[in-house]
Amino acid sequence: MKICQSCGMPITNNNQLGTNKDGSISNDYCKYCYKDGEFIDKVSMEEYIKMCSKFGAQANMSNEEMKRHCEKLFPTLKRWKK
Repeated sequence: MKICQSCGMPITNNNQLGTNKDGSISNDYCKYCYKDGEFIDKVSMEEYIKMCSKFGAQANMSNEEMKRHCEKLFPTLKRWKK
């Protein structure tokens, strides 16, 4: 399964993909994270984990479970890898 390399959201169709600077589809990032070749939220990984942890219900998790999940997943994603 393909996931957004910024937030980890499962990408199930191309309508969920973000756009590059030239208007083409980004194969790495979802439209909620990436538009016109830039990240929408210009924050640190820690700030992004805090933001995303509020969406636990959408992933059938508590917000605390979502936070722990993001803390493990995000460092492996393209945007956040060091």
